[in-house]
Amino acid sequence: MAYKKVRNISFYDLKLDPGTLVKTIDKFSNEIALALRARAKPFIRTIPSEGIVRLEVVDEAPQKINFFSEVSKLEKMAGGLPMWLGSAVDGGDIWIDAAKNPHTLIAGTTGSGKTTLLHTMIANSLRNNTAVYLIDTKNIEFSAYTNKINNLVMANTYIDALNMLKFLFLEMESRYASMRKSMSNEGVKKPPSSLLFIIDEFADLIMQDDNNQFAGLLCRLAQKCRASNIHCVLATQRPSSDIISGSVKANFPARIACQVASGIDSKVVLDCSGAERLSGNGDAIIKNYNNDYVRFQVAYSSPEEVIANYAA
Repeated sequence: MAYKKVRNISFYDLKLDPGTLVKTIDKFSNEIALALRARAKPFIRTIPSEGIVRLEVVDEAPQKINFFSEVSKLEKMAGGLPMWLGSAVDGGDIWIDAAKNPHTLIAGTTGSGKTTLLHTMIANSLRNNTAVYLIDTKNIEFSAYTNKINNLVMANTYIDALNMLKFLFLEMESRYASMRKSMSNEGVKKPPSSLLFIIDEFADLIMQDDNNQFAGLLCRLAQKCRASNIHCVLATQRPSSDIISGSVKANFPARIACQVASGIDSKVVLDCSGAERLSGNGDAIIKNYNNDYVRFQVAYSSPEEVIANYAA
């Protein structure tokens, strides 16, 4: 057995005896966690190229990675809307280009780090001079932003959220009309500026969406808006199949899971179990065009820090 540690996670690499099944290790994951005094059940990864099974064991509280102090040290990723989200378990940086995703589904229970991730995405967007449209029907986690940042527009009720969605749909159509006009006049398509649309706690909106007006219009927007440089992020504490329908999932192919309540919820988000074994506090898994189920620690930023850096 080989052992190493990165930040708050210990890695145990095992070579199995012939005939030993990986599911046997998984069967005793509770006992392994108890014996190692771990903060959560171990992740069990098979690495066929090395002929090993790797146990990822969280044995300490995570060290906070401050977004503003760390991102200033990094070379900015090239792309339409580059975002630095945090650090992978191997120490590498997690960069995404939101313009390539094209749309992202995020899930996580209370205390999982989901809201912190959204603050970090907002900070990234403002750092790129990108307009942010934010729906927060609970009016708690993001209320500090109200009327503080010129490039950030908020909606706090179902009606306001629906009106914001209608506005963005018309904005998308207007952008396509302008792009067609520029191509006909100059033969060159001029891409419009990026825009990030964030919906926090999608379940709250769906519970009020009796005629399916909001969900239907959101799917229409997500289907068409990528080329107009409108990029959507949908977040929820409840990633159940009655909230995240098949049509919504199909239009939000990039996924980030913080800790969720069950393996079933993990399968809704990631199409596989595992997110239920995350330890919370920003421990997350990302699956998108550039990351194949990569585990990472979300960089921390708060509304106060974001306002201090980007206030009107």
